[in-house]
Amino acid sequence: MTFVLRRKGANVRRALVLLCGSMLAALLIVAGAAASASRQAGNDGGKDQTPRCIPRDTQDLEPTLTAPSWYVPGVTKPCHDTSEGVVEPMTAYWVFFTTCGGWCDAWRTTPDNADYSAKDCEANYQTCGEKITGYPSDFYYMCHDAKGLSASQVATNIRYWADRARANGTNWRVYTRTESGGYPYTCEFSVVAL
Repeated sequence: MTFVLRRKGANVRRALVLLCGSMLAALLIVAGAAASASRQAGNDGGKDQTPRCIPRDTQDLEPTLTAPSWYVPGVTKPCHDTSEGVVEPMTAYWVFFTTCGGWCDAWRTTPDNADYSAKDCEANYQTCGEKITGYPSDFYYMCHDAKGLSASQVATNIRYWADRARANGTNWRVYTRTESGGYPYTCEFSVVAL
């Protein structure tokens, strides 16, 4: 009788091992199928969706209020930095120019000077617009009060577009503008070729 009990216990253990093994195999098959479907859909769980650097892009120049979530200032660099590494004197103030067929005002600057303006915004959000648009109170009102952006968000967006200008080439500048038709100021940044 003892032999029978041991044999029944061994059968139970064997059945449990087979059951657990089957369940594990089924889970692995399901997980593999899900990963395969995700790859076929072009989604690797976000691992390969985040750019490791900023590519040259002269087509998608839609101005933005904020930088992409994947961009980290000082960490995410241009893939091919085309800046010449020559020290250029900073103008401090952005250069006024008319764009939008004469229907809006815009200001542009070099990528390095844009980085300085980003620092200015982090240091004093209420006055940094003086060097960008010449109207610090309007700049602060539109970015902070109307659009709800923090100084850090504005600074990060300026730095993102400065890096985009660097990636595109030495003739590219960071710019910001008013709404088409004139004011109000948009608090959006992009790049423009000279």
